[in-house]
Amino acid sequence: MGCILLLLFSDRGFITLWNLKKEKIEIQQEINSLRQQVAALEKEAEKLEFDEKYIEKIAREKFRMVKPGEKVFKVE
Repeated sequence: MGCILLLLFSDRGFITLWNLKKEKIEIQQEINSLRQQVAALEKEAEKLEFDEKYIEKIAREKFRMVKPGEKVFKVE
């Protein structure tokens, strides 16, 4: 009976190993998610550095900027 309890509950028991494996999978998923976020941010940074049409789009949408001579109409 004591051996079974040691196999299940000791610091190297099955339950501890199971929990560690579960934690490892969760950490790997988080790493993958963060890698995807980094890739998306790198792509965004590249666009902001080199793509003039994209920069213009952001300037118009986020900062409501216009070119000289353009008129802005606000629709409510």
